Amino acid sequence: MRTVHTPPTTARSVARASRTAGLVAAIAALLVAAACASSPPTPEPVPAAPSSAVVPTGSDMCYLTVADAVKNPRLEVERVPAPVKMDPPIFKPPYPRGVFGKGNYMELAWEVLVDTLGKPDMSTFVVLKASHPWFATQAQKAATKWTFTPAEKGGCKVPRFYKFGISSGPKPAKSP
Repeated sequence: MRTVHTPPTTARSVARASRTAGLVAAIAALLVAAACASSPPTPEPVPAAPSSAVVPTGSDMCYLTVADAVKNPRLEVERVPAPVKMDPPIFKPPYPRGVFGKGNYMELAWEVLVDTLGKPDMSTFVVLKASHPWFATQAQKAATKWTFTPAEKGGCKVPRFYKFGISSGPKPAKSP
């Protein structure tokens, strides 16, 4: 007669068998879950843009347009800067004696760089013409508080010069 020898059952062997069975069950559960999961949709192919593509309006390529405007703040644009509100006004009574010439003539022209947020850069403020220094001083005081709609090129806000000019009354004749 033949006897089969079985090793004695110990706590250690029972724990090892239990861990092995748990590991096998976990692997089986992962395989079943992976097999049942749907595969992710295949993304649609995106056609490549031609090399001569025009930058679309309002695109994220505005930094190139702004860089061009910084180099040349007088570049051609679709929309020039414009004051949103001319407050405070440039001229308010009382006017100093003698600021208006003969026939109440006055003239004023100035320019300032307007940034992409619509704020005037007063370091660029220049008076081009003023029939009296008081007009130039008042214009500079007022312009510091004005807000503007910034210039636009290709749907991008760009810095650009804003030019202001006003005159009234008949221009006096020059004496010979």
